[in-house]
Amino acid sequence: MTPFAWTASQTLEAVYNSLAPLWVELSFLFFFSMGFFYLRAENFRKGKKAPKVKHFEPQFRASVRKTLEAEAAAGNAQKLLEAWRAEQAKAPTPKDLLKPVVQSFIDAEPEALIDEIINHLTNHKDTLVNSWSATVILDTVARSGNVAVMMELWDVYQKRLCLTRSCSMYEVVLGGFASAGHPEKVSEFEALMKKDRLKLSPRGHSLIIKGFLKNGLVDEVLRRIVAMTKSGHVVPAFAVAQFLRVASEHGRAAAMYEKLLEHDITLGTEAVTVILEECVKTHDAKLARQIEKNARNAKVPFNMHGYDALLKAYAEDCDVHALDVFKEMQAEGHTISEGLCVGLLARCADGKFLSFAEEIVRFVRAGAGMSIAVYSGLMKVYAYSGMYGKACDLYDQIRADGLEPDTMMYGCLMKFSVECGRTALSQELSEKLSVLDIQNYMSLIKAAGRDRDVDRAFSIIQRLRENNVSQDATRLTWYRIVDTSESPFGSSVQKVKTSIFKCEQPEHVSEKRLEQLPKDLQKVPQSWTKERKLEARAGAGGAGQPKSGFHAPLRARPEVDTLRVSMDNAPSILADFARNAKHVLRKEAKSAMPHGTFPREANRLGTPVPVGILNAAVNSGNFEDAWDTIAKMEQMNVKPDHYTVSIMLKALKRAKGAKDVNRCLSFLDRSSIDPCSDEILMNTVLETYIRHKEHRRLESLLNKFEQSSLRPSVPTYGSIIKAYANLKRPDKCWHFWNEMQGQRGLEPNDIVFGCMLDALVCNGQVDEAVKLFESSNLKPNAVLCSILVKGFTTTGQTQKAMSLWHEMRQKGVKMNTAACNAFVDAQARVGNMDEVLLIVEAMAEDGCKPDGITHSTIVKGYAVKGDLDKAMEVLRSMQESGVYHDAIVYNTILDGCTKHKRADLVDPILESMEAHKIAPTNFTLGILVKFYSRQKQLDKAFSCMSTLPKRGNFVPNCQVWSCLMGACLMNGSPSKALQVFTNMRAAGQSADTRACTSLVSGLVRMGQLRNAVQVVDEVFGLNGTTRMGHGVTIEQDAGSADGGSAGWLREGLARSDCLESLLAALVHKGLREEMAAPLLERLRAAQVPISGRLMVATLGDASPDRPEHRRSKHER
Repeated sequence: MTPFAWTASQTLEAVYNSLAPLWVELSFLFFFSMGFFYLRAENFRKGKKAPKVKHFEPQFRASVRKTLEAEAAAGNAQKLLEAWRAEQAKAPTPKDLLKPVVQSFIDAEPEALIDEIINHLTNHKDTLVNSWSATVILDTVARSGNVAVMMELWDVYQKRLCLTRSCSMYEVVLGGFASAGHPEKVSEFEALMKKDRLKLSPRGHSLIIKGFLKNGLVDEVLRRIVAMTKSGHVVPAFAVAQFLRVASEHGRAAAMYEKLLEHDITLGTEAVTVILEECVKTHDAKLARQIEKNARNAKVPFNMHGYDALLKAYAEDCDVHALDVFKEMQAEGHTISEGLCVGLLARCADGKFLSFAEEIVRFVRAGAGMSIAVYSGLMKVYAYSGMYGKACDLYDQIRADGLEPDTMMYGCLMKFSVECGRTALSQELSEKLSVLDIQNYMSLIKAAGRDRDVDRAFSIIQRLRENNVSQDATRLTWYRIVDTSESPFGSSVQKVKTSIFKCEQPEHVSEKRLEQLPKDLQKVPQSWTKERKLEARAGAGGAGQPKSGFHAPLRARPEVDTLRVSMDNAPSILADFARNAKHVLRKEAKSAMPHGTFPREANRLGTPVPVGILNAAVNSGNFEDAWDTIAKMEQMNVKPDHYTVSIMLKALKRAKGAKDVNRCLSFLDRSSIDPCSDEILMNTVLETYIRHKEHRRLESLLNKFEQSSLRPSVPTYGSIIKAYANLKRPDKCWHFWNEMQGQRGLEPNDIVFGCMLDALVCNGQVDEAVKLFESSNLKPNAVLCSILVKGFTTTGQTQKAMSLWHEMRQKGVKMNTAACNAFVDAQARVGNMDEVLLIVEAMAEDGCKPDGITHSTIVKGYAVKGDLDKAMEVLRSMQESGVYHDAIVYNTILDGCTKHKRADLVDPILESMEAHKIAPTNFTLGILVKFYSRQKQLDKAFSCMSTLPKRGNFVPNCQVWSCLMGACLMNGSPSKALQVFTNMRAAGQSADTRACTSLVSGLVRMGQLRNAVQVVDEVFGLNGTTRMGHGVTIEQDAGSADGGSAGWLREGLARSDCLESLLAALVHKGLREEMAAPLLERLRAAQVPISGRLMVATLGDASPDRPEHRRSKHER
């Protein structure tokens, strides 16, 4: 080898050794370069590209653009579309006009929107078929709320235009569904969006929140706000504020505020202000304090409206922290208007918060100075605090400031001067007014009464007459004179309690004085004769009647508190009474204090006039007029008294609907009257609660009574015992019975004794009732016997009932028809027809005529005995003799046909009902369903279910549905039973525990295990919406998942044996892992009580002592 060759070999070897570690990288570089040049070879061959020729799209003519813009501004949708159609084929719609064109289609021709817009996009697809144009069109349609058109566009975009669904398009559709109030659609399209790997932007979240707020879906908005926060986006402050505003409209502001805090949602200044304003509306100062504390911890500043709300809440609650907030507001430089100061003073007056009121006045004096409005507010604070002297002292300050009180303030000052004994000031103030109203005259007369100056009082009447004051007002003022001339010094400060129509006067008012009165006061209108008199109800001393003549001497009674209108000639009396009394009410309403202050002074009139109208309206059945009077009294801040509340509660005896009941109970609640302060009112309220089954209110009232100092009389003891009997508290009944007799030594009358007997009977203590009856010294009567018979009947002691009947006849107790019917019913229930006929025969001897109830009970006796032919004879005799009867008689016979298998009588009975126009009821339908079920005629049962409710104009109740479902199971039709279950829920009826247990057990018995599992899932709300066999779909009732009857239903089903049977059947069929164990886990997750038997039924041979079993027991 030559030296050159050897050198070359050494060099190559060195190069090879140095590059050996890099051979992979070098190979990659080589092949990459080859590929690059191969792919770019075509470009090298083509050489330089030819310049691209630009194609210009035609555009709308300028004149057309101007026309479209003008028509859009004017809102002429049809003309805009005409101009657009003339140009749209020639050029694409400009971007700024696309939205007005789509909006015009929506307003004028929504049915043509899809075809024409899509065709236009297709004709100009290079310009218009893009995501931006599609989003604009979709957004315009979505904002209009036309969901159908929006969804059609959504489908057309993909199918005809082949547009890719962008994030903005999804967000527009989500916002449209939210605006239409479809949260389920929002969730559905969110899932599609995630499937397309797209995420909501802050704009998308905001659109959904805005849509839900529009529909008041507070819970959905909260979920969206939380989701937006968890996504890392900042929730706009205006959205949180608007959310709280909507929640406030739905009465849930406080709850939603707590939810926001739980999820660490930041509240801005505006949101804090909204919730504080809600605190002012709801008078919740406690929540306002919590909000202030949280806001200060989060360093959220308060704006002027926030300080305003805080001050109002604290002023109303008399919280001294209001002074600090007020000073802070000044230091922050916020404008404190006069209106705010007047409003705060009004709230200080309600709470007698004098220190804060004086601080406000100091601020006003240091600033712009005092005004009449501020003085009026301060005067109201002094008056409400009983500081009438200080209120009068403000008059000198007002004059010193160069201000002049208005008419209303002069009137109030006159009243206050009388209250504090400064009668000279009242005279001085009256001279400042050129014209006095009725309230001013009343104050002057009251001042004369304080000074015992009757002559001055009559001079005021003369002045009133000279000023041409109305006759009604003159009468009212005259009765102040009656009060003045009769009462001792100081007693005339009482309210006038004599009606303007009660023409009485004191004995010692001379004829000379009477001559000074207007002639119209010296006689009674012709319409007020003895036949149309007004009876005056004195406080506790009975009723006094006015004489027919004005001059008849009858001393006026200051203690008379109201009137009761005799309704002998109700329409004419009511017309006269209401016309004149409402006139006075209007005068009172107009005499409020300046700037809306001093509403309590309206109480000076008292309540006789409104109560008289109430009595007249209630006695004549005009409940709406009565409620209209109540509303006027509340507008005038005339507080109702005990008599007013009693009238409205007694009116419920004649009320027919639940509306009047609710209105009366609400009126009682807001009247702030303690029923325990008046025995008569206590009895009335107790009777009302008992009659309308207001057990919660009843229990609360009784608890309050036990804490009160009221000492009941004998009739009140009867009401209390009756109330506790309704609450199933016989121990309390015995307590008050023993207290009445043993501790207080009061003797019960027949009514109270009957109440005690009935309380014992209704609570299952029949033997104790008999002992009490036998030990009583009271003479037995028909009512007491009826009560005992009712107890014997409910406990099946028919022989004792018959023995009592014989005993009462021997003692010569006179029976009535109701008592005889009770004895007949006791025997008829067990089929003792011989005794029934004996009692009926004796009724004629006692002069008791059998009525419809008697005949119906006899029919029931024959039906129970099985002698249905005799029952039919009695029914026919009732029909022929015209004795009143209803569906109960027919139902009784039908029930007998079911029990005794008399199918031959069913159709004749139904035909007889139809012939005599007797409407069937739910009981009729239930009996027929049961009958046809036993006859294996399921089709007829379904036929009755569809026809009878229409005939009887009723809605099948849950018992009827359950009976039909049981009939399907009894006849081996589980599919129909499932369909009935679905139809029952669709009809708004809830299946009870017995029905659900029967359904699950029946499905298990018939091998329908999967459907049984799905029914259990539905009852316990485990799967939301479940698809059941045979095409039946059941949807969960979200509103009753955890409360009320639904909770009792799930608890009853969990305690029954059907779940154990179901799980055992699943295990037996080899479905432990597939269905039994998952079902058990779902039940545990839903916090359903799991018994050891269920665990054993599911786990089979597994030992209950295993750790997991012990853990489940601990969790349970």
